Amino acid sequence: MITSPRLTFSSPAARLQYMLLMGLFRLAVTRGLYGRFARGLGRLFDPENAVILHDGDAAPYRILLNDGYWTRFALYLAPYEPEVDAVLRAAAGATPLFCDLGANMGYWTTRAVPLFERVIAVEASARTFDRLRVNAGTLPGVTIHRAAIHARSGQVLTFVNTHLSHASARLMGAVPAGAQDRTETVTTLAIDDLVPTGTAALIKLDVEGAEIEAIAGAARALSDGSVLIYEDHGNDPDCTVSAHLLAQPEMRLYSSESTLRPMSDLASVRAVKTDTFKGYNFVAARADSPLLARIQESFAKAPQPR
Repeated sequence: MITSPRLTFSSPAARLQYMLLMGLFRLAVTRGLYGRFARGLGRLFDPENAVILHDGDAAPYRILLNDGYWTRFALYLAPYEPEVDAVLRAAAGATPLFCDLGANMGYWTTRAVPLFERVIAVEASARTFDRLRVNAGTLPGVTIHRAAIHARSGQVLTFVNTHLSHASARLMGAVPAGAQDRTETVTTLAIDDLVPTGTAALIKLDVEGAEIEAIAGAARALSDGSVLIYEDHGNDPDCTVSAHLLAQPEMRLYSSESTLRPMSDLASVRAVKTDTFKGYNFVAARADSPLLARIQESFAKAPQPR
């Protein structure tokens, strides 16, 4: 039986905070303004106040009410990245392994547990990893790592926790940390050291600017037929990650916004990315990937949107 998503609260005070957030959400005219509202209101309440999302057979997902990113989706129980959900469900039964890389607090990890035998979740930020552990650390079949996905395992790099949003945390690169940002060190992991040889895994990659390095560390996994769900952000007109993948003749790219639609060139990718504030999810795999073929077959059988 399909059940509608529902919310519970960590305390009566959390319920009150949630109701106030509902009002603030209606007043906020931009995502940034809502984020400031949520953080400001959070200073008046217990920082551990949380809303817990219950959705079908997925594990409960705990969202702190001072979190301006995740509470936007909890307020009206809006679907979160339905295009990713469609790919996970299409791959269920076709591979035993889902990798949630850049897992944040474990939303996709908790959704993947009923669909796959094993789930590997990796998050670089120490603070966010603690939340990932709460949401997913004891779930059956789940292994969690605090690490940064990169080209090679074992490097120690600087990681930047941006003060405005944990969803924008990143490895230190050409852009320095801001005055209010917090930095820490983290050890790297390569995808080829996570995915067993001979396994075609479904891999969700959301590593905020380190995608090309991460893909370099997945050469063997991709050769074994693994399928990537990766982000190409709307604020990148060069479509850097997609351009890197399209330059490899054996790779095929797809949009899963409504159906699984081939992206044969950068013009196709740009046409999908209409919102400069949004990260767009695309699917990539070698043309000869059996897992890709199974996902395509599942999409072809699914009812088409009208």
